[in-house]
Amino acid sequence: MTSVTLQNLKYVVAVAEHGSFSAAAKALYISQSTLSSAIKELEAELGTQLFLRSNRGIQPTPDGEDFLRYAREIVEQSRALERRYRHRRYAPTRFAVSTQRLPFAVRAFQRFMEQLSWNSYDIAIRECPTYTIISDVAAGKSDVGVVALHDQYIPALEKTFEINHVTFTELERLPTYAFLRRSHPLAKRDKVSMAELLQYPFVTYDQEADRSEYTEEVVFHQIAEKTVHVSDRCSKVALVRFTDAFSIGPDLTNSNADAFHSGMGEIVAMPVEEISDSLHVGYLLQKNVAVSAAMAVFLDYLRDDIIVLKKTL
Repeated sequence: MTSVTLQNLKYVVAVAEHGSFSAAAKALYISQSTLSSAIKELEAELGTQLFLRSNRGIQPTPDGEDFLRYAREIVEQSRALERRYRHRRYAPTRFAVSTQRLPFAVRAFQRFMEQLSWNSYDIAIRECPTYTIISDVAAGKSDVGVVALHDQYIPALEKTFEINHVTFTELERLPTYAFLRRSHPLAKRDKVSMAELLQYPFVTYDQEADRSEYTEEVVFHQIAEKTVHVSDRCSKVALVRFTDAFSIGPDLTNSNADAFHSGMGEIVAMPVEEISDSLHVGYLLQKNVAVSAAMAVFLDYLRDDIIVLKKTL
């Protein structure tokens, strides 16, 4: 007994579209006898005639018209399915990282990008607040989140991670430094005090939408009288490079902690007497998601760059 197959449906649709067995067979790259036999076997299986054959060609019978309505729909759905998964086979490989404004994360991403051998890819790195990083990783928008967290806020953040089904893996602990331009009045010191720093403008990321436990910057117990809020790292670097403003954190591009810009020496990193807290630097992953090959490569570069940073500071 012959069953109705997708191939049978394609044969019927082709015969109806081309109006003859010979034209349909040519379009299907099969012999006319093979096509004719397949249609006859299908008609016998269904117990009805699908086409009227004459010297002037063929015409669908009423049952044939009814059969064709369903056959065309199924054939079109099968073609759509083929197109969908054929496109996926050649779709670009995707990889995304969400990170706090941490230069070493960007350096790791740069190295990751340079070694890519994929023919086609769509990759992204997003610098954003910590709560956005958690959301990105939880939603699968980013594969990896890179964060630097304060020791005193870890318990509260662990609850946030649990609620959002993400895991935090610590890679290293990094000290916090003040970043000043090389010509800054305090730049010749071995270390500086908060009182000395607070004589100058403090450049900080705008925390209006972020809570203190979410920021990678140390939260001052003293209130700075001169505060400059910025939303991105480029603005912060420019202000520190060209004014007497200072910044606080574990890393800042163009500083003496930046091995990629060690010859520039535009910004110096200095210990702050009153700040002894270290930052827990690590990464966030979606809970119960296996580490992919791309993730593993990026995380290796991230580890390496954090080690270089720690040795340099």
